[in-house]
Amino acid sequence: MPIQKRWRAIVAGIAVIIIGAVLAVVLTRKQVIVEIDGIESTYQTNALTVKALLRAAQIPLSEFDLVRPSLGDWLREGDQVSIQRAAQIQIYVDGEIHTMLTAERTPVILLAEAGVGLSPDDRILADGMFIALDQPLSPAPAHSLQVRRATPITLHDGSQEYIFASAASMLGEALWEQGIALYHSDQLNPPSDTPLEGQAIQAELTRAQALTLHLQSQTYRTRSIGPTVGAALADSGVALQGSDYSLPDEGERLPVDGVIQVVRVREEVLLEQEPLPFGVTQQALSEVEIDHTEVVQAGQYGLKAQRVRVIYEARPEAQGWQEITRQVEDEWVVREPQARIVGYGTMIVMRTENVGGATIEYWRKVEAYATSYSPCRLGIPDYCSSTTASGAPLQKGVIGVIRAWYNYMRGQQVYIPGYGFATIEDLGAGVSGRHWVDLGYSDADWVDWHRNVTVYFLTPVPGNVLWVLE
Repeated sequence: MPIQKRWRAIVAGIAVIIIGAVLAVVLTRKQVIVEIDGIESTYQTNALTVKALLRAAQIPLSEFDLVRPSLGDWLREGDQVSIQRAAQIQIYVDGEIHTMLTAERTPVILLAEAGVGLSPDDRILADGMFIALDQPLSPAPAHSLQVRRATPITLHDGSQEYIFASAASMLGEALWEQGIALYHSDQLNPPSDTPLEGQAIQAELTRAQALTLHLQSQTYRTRSIGPTVGAALADSGVALQGSDYSLPDEGERLPVDGVIQVVRVREEVLLEQEPLPFGVTQQALSEVEIDHTEVVQAGQYGLKAQRVRVIYEARPEAQGWQEITRQVEDEWVVREPQARIVGYGTMIVMRTENVGGATIEYWRKVEAYATSYSPCRLGIPDYCSSTTASGAPLQKGVIGVIRAWYNYMRGQQVYIPGYGFATIEDLGAGVSGRHWVDLGYSDADWVDWHRNVTVYFLTPVPGNVLWVLE
């Protein structure tokens, strides 16, 4: 074969090889998604297997990493390779620690692989948080699992008994999980913050009694374990102060209906003053004419003081404070009253006057209201009498006056204009606070009188003078 033909054959062969190689590269090129612990990346690769892809992408693997599909599986366009890195797992259970390096993330499988058995009420904490047994762990490189063993609990709640097991951390939490409500004042023994550590617990729950507190205008709902009303009020933060009291009394047992009334009591000490009236006394004044008066001393009220203790109560059924008692604790006279002194005249002055045509000498004259009477006009139906108090016959010239005048003036001569001269011989009618004379007549010469007159008391002056006319 000529040399020229041989070179042509060699060149053609090389071209075929290059073209084949190019076609091989082009035909085997594919896009693959690689997911590592949930994070996806896209690769363009000619690798034929998963192992070749990871080697070409320089993705290292440990013997505990989990790869899907398997390393020897062939790759096709659009395939997805999942890598779950192995994590350091520590399992705390029954006082022991189990350490594992695994790509598994499901707690129930991890516990099974560690040979840890669970009861139905046991619970799992992953990194300090309670999780479900089938809840996968995060892709983090390390995790801790803690098995909380359930604690058997027997609870006596009055006449009821509850038997259950709980993996809660404290007794109160276990009761809450069981739907057993605890009120603030309920008494739980042992207390609700008792830690649950696997050993069986016997608990006693004493329920607080529901109470309704009526305090002034407000009503409170509360509960108390206290055996008495006073203890219940203390539990509720309601203090009885001073003279406050409760219904029922604070020493009594809690009422069956749970209703307690609180009555607030307050006291006030008042200083009250009261005027003391003054009296009136009379004093003879020799330099003042008879039937005239002068005020010698003006009266002045006195003053009495009292210390009064007043007790008020605020009851729930009433509005505001109500006065209950008022007691005078002490009283004294601050200022004595000063009597009013009225002076009456005792100076007698003789006077002469022409009255109605008659000249008279008198020492006193008084304005009075005059009426008239006669033996058969005494104001007594079907009765007649001409006898007077002095024994003188009733006729014109005889007059009657009130008893106080008569005792001093019997037999004294007077002159009354329009009537004439007369002598006081009889007891007559009168009205309190008004001077009054009754003018005597016989039945034959009777004249009706009903008017004011002036009574002149004639000389001589009697030895016994009534200085102040009533």
